[in-house]
Amino acid sequence: MANPVKGEVELSLKDGRRFTLVMDFEALVLAEGAYAKPMAEMLVDAKLGFMGATRAMLWGALRSRHPEVDLRDASEMLSSDGVAVEKAMTAATILAYPKAAEGGDKPRPPAKPRAGKSSGRSGAKPASSPRRSGGKPRAASA
Repeated sequence: MANPVKGEVELSLKDGRRFTLVMDFEALVLAEGAYAKPMAEMLVDAKLGFMGATRAMLWGALRSRHPEVDLRDASEMLSSDGVAVEKAMTAATILAYPKAAEGGDKPRPPAKPRAGKSSGRSGAKPASSPRRSGGKPRAASA
């Protein structure tokens, strides 16, 4: 039985077979190996409709609970009942990575350097060290 708290989702196919998808770190590592691309590229490719990326992710998500399933089995599931697979994969991904699904983990662009003040409250310029006025050493006080 699937446990949504752990990111597990049930996949029920038209032919009556049932599987549990687990979209965790191990699933993504396995999928990366099968697809031969890093996770970020694989996720983009899957969204763009590359079936190899989708198949690798499905296979990776199945391996935890169904180690007997191979890539050919995952291909057959996609071709025979793609709608059910897509729904289950989407649900598993949302449960596993809710912030990413909401758009909360979007990569941020690099920060642009800000133009700073020419001097701070003390009058010293940023990154400069305080110096004595004048270039001559002070005489020792008696």
